[in-house]
Amino acid sequence: MEIRDLKRLHYVRAAAASGRARQTRVAAELTQGEIAKAVGVAQPTVAQWENGNRTPRGAAALRYAAVLESLERTLAAAAKDAG
Repeated sequence: MEIRDLKRLHYVRAAAASGRARQTRVAAELTQGEIAKAVGVAQPTVAQWENGNRTPRGAAALRYAAVLESLERTLAAAAKDAG
């Protein structure tokens, strides 16, 4: 595993534990099911990550991080354009 991947794992685990992942999803007006489909997991898995019942791990965690990072960039760009 590369350093970049370790940083992404740390990021996504912190985002899930702090509630930032849920906030990002809600701000983007997406459902847990839509996130799950993008990540390639079942909707209950995303719910468990968001509720703190499970920790994102492995390849799914890296895909989840990529989705969240993309959403955060999109939301930031939209906010900049609006302001």
